[in-house]
Amino acid sequence: MKELRTYAPGELERFKDAYLADTGKNINTAIFDQTWNDMNMDQVFARIDTCASLAGEERLYAMLREPFSDREELLRRDALISSFDKDEKLSLEYRKILSGIGNDIKQPVSVSLAKLSDLQSKSSLIHILCALFALFSIVMIFVSPTVGLLIFLAALVVNIPVYFKRKAEIGEYIACFSHIIKACHAAESMLKVKDDEDRAYRREMRTAVRELKTVARGSFIVTGGRGLTGGILNMALDYLRIFFHIDIIKFNSMQRRVTGHRDDILSMYKALGEIDAFIAAADYRRSLPCWCRPEYVSDGDKEAICFSASGLYHPLLDSPVSSDIHAENKGVLITGSNASGKSTFLRSAALAAILGQSIATVSAESCTTSRFYIVSSMSVSDDIASGSSYYMAEVKALKKVIDAGETEAPVLCFVDEVLKGTNTIERIAASSEILKSLIRDNVICFAATHDIELTEMLKEYYDNYHFEEDIQDDAVKFSYRLLKGEAKSRNAIKLLKIMGYDAAITGSAEKRAKEFEETGIWKSP
Repeated sequence: MKELRTYAPGELERFKDAYLADTGKNINTAIFDQTWNDMNMDQVFARIDTCASLAGEERLYAMLREPFSDREELLRRDALISSFDKDEKLSLEYRKILSGIGNDIKQPVSVSLAKLSDLQSKSSLIHILCALFALFSIVMIFVSPTVGLLIFLAALVVNIPVYFKRKAEIGEYIACFSHIIKACHAAESMLKVKDDEDRAYRREMRTAVRELKTVARGSFIVTGGRGLTGGILNMALDYLRIFFHIDIIKFNSMQRRVTGHRDDILSMYKALGEIDAFIAAADYRRSLPCWCRPEYVSDGDKEAICFSASGLYHPLLDSPVSSDIHAENKGVLITGSNASGKSTFLRSAALAAILGQSIATVSAESCTTSRFYIVSSMSVSDDIASGSSYYMAEVKALKKVIDAGETEAPVLCFVDEVLKGTNTIERIAASSEILKSLIRDNVICFAATHDIELTEMLKEYYDNYHFEEDIQDDAVKFSYRLLKGEAKSRNAIKLLKIMGYDAAITGSAEKRAKEFEETGIWKSP
């Protein structure tokens, strides 16, 4: 597997902030934090992310965070990803242009624009007066050098504090303006690249660029322009800004224009981001040993709620072992020892659903499925700060899974080791009822457990699958292959032997386990 992209501290949180600021976010299709973390989606995002711009990374994150359920949108995305996969020359040209946008802003553009609307718009009168005062002082130097110099010094004393006071108020927005202008220039450049198809995103960019020309005009006064930063010309311009307040005056004018064209800016930025994200998705497809487009069953066919995949594997593994699975109108209950592959398989199936419904790319040979809302309870942890125990955290996570299944939409849920934070008797009793409750007409549940008893108790509601291992010559070997039926062997104590535990401990443990199986009673040590 290729090396994962790394991010600066807080960078992934910025992508999340941009996603949450999106007014189009649909809570009914969004991936909750618990499921996002369960599926190691930060790593999956890093695996796919080869974007050249911040706009692309934000858009890619949003697509993964909210797997789309609309068939036409998914077809559109697949067509664009495929076109960039076939035309690498066009992808490279676009990517070179997109890299010029940069990532030099601390907040998402949508967040900055929302704050800009709330920023008090101020008159430029005082700054125009300061500029006239500065100009008058320079003129007076030629008329009367001594008097002119005194007026010039007075202009400095007045103009500098007034300048920096306003500059402190608008400083964070100037970087946003600069980013928006770079995006405008990128959109203009991309429209000049020859493209065989006049795709919808190009039409959106063309409309936005036309509307934003008035915003970009003269923007270098505020942003510093392209290629000037750090140069002599820009240094001279900095002094002119401070003395004549020209960037403040221009900012006040741009603020009104940018606020008035907010929708155009966001439309253009989204279009740029989509192009970058789709190019990254095309790269991701090429990097996989094999992949497929998901085939979706009819939405109106209630009997067709299913998830089926052949050659399914986890895209983050270097040497993945593939599995076949078919679930239709029943759940899937997986048993097996620790480290045998249960959790990895659950994540493989969940990622197939998430990536299939977002970038039409599944790491499998084939996949036929319904379009699902995806929810899980797997990597639950306690919360010391709030005083929540592991068990309470697990109960809350499971409740979200149960609540999700009460909607009419198709739900695909994943549960790993139900209620493992409590005692055996109550765990088995409660787990059986919880897992039974998750089997509904609109729900398919994948669950993994160590409790073999559940395989018999739930056989009416769940198909049994298992993973197994082979222990030979004090060595354990896992095949990581999903097999039909429930697990027959128990190897936890044998694994203790392999790890070097004292024979007295493992021997007594084996004896007690055998006695319990025969009598159903635990004897004291």
